[in-house]
Amino acid sequence: NKLSSRDKRIICMRFGIGSGDFTGKEKTQKEVADILGISQSYISRLEKRIISKLKKDICFLKQTFHRCM
Repeated sequence: NKLSSRDKRIICMRFGIGSGDFTGKEKTQKEVADILGISQSYISRLEKRIISKLKKDICFLKQTFHRCM
């Protein structure tokens, strides 16, 4: 499963990942919300959902890797 471009942008800004307008500096939820024009509480909910999705994907890859060995 892949993240949407918005989800990627949120994670990149929050954790200082990537390049372009993601300068490597972590941004607060409020800063990300202001950039995207949405509320901080919505960023919080999105972030939790995105991280949960990433965890599931990592677990799936981990299980797949162990089956191959």
